[in-house]
Amino acid sequence: MLQLPVTIRVPLPEEMPDRDDLEALLWKRQKARIEPGYKITLNSITQLRYTFQAEINIDNHRLWDLVMALSALLPEEIYCEYGLQQEEVVTTAYMLKTKLLSELSKYKQELTQDGFLLFTLLSNTKTELLEITVTESKYIRFSGSDKQSFIQCMQSFQLPEIDDLAFVDEYPSVTEPLRKFIPTARRPEDVVWSLNRFFGINV
Repeated sequence: MLQLPVTIRVPLPEEMPDRDDLEALLWKRQKARIEPGYKITLNSITQLRYTFQAEINIDNHRLWDLVMALSALLPEEIYCEYGLQQEEVVTTAYMLKTKLLSELSKYKQELTQDGFLLFTLLSNTKTELLEITVTESKYIRFSGSDKQSFIQCMQSFQLPEIDDLAFVDEYPSVTEPLRKFIPTARRPEDVVWSLNRFFGINV
């Protein structure tokens, strides 16, 4: 069983839309392998500058630690994209990875638990794309080329490869404000405002 953030849950029956296949959908979700692990998809399109993509489920209390471990696979200068759910993301300039991660870590609680926030760490050159995305549903998407180092990272977190792994956003879910559970948490709009101010972005 995957530990989700407190903000994301399965909808109650009365919260589900009226649809003919509702019973079948609920049965399918109950059987889905939404659990800690990862699955890999190899890239067969030569124009794309990565050799594989991976999607990773991890218990929410370990999410930030895994992001930090995966960031070791990125070069020393990277950039970031972040934003609110269903809104256009903001893109920063390249900067030292240590500086960028230090700033993001101030908002670790919100970035890992608030289902209205998402962010991506990137390095995009003429020869290679490296990308770590924490989705609104709080699982990770990874794109890269060093498969061996990636698998070693997964093993260090005891995450198995699961071919039929499923993810929470493949099924209906309810996202609630983080402040409902943690009153001291920052609002997602305030997190974006603070990051914009640090990165010198005017929107």
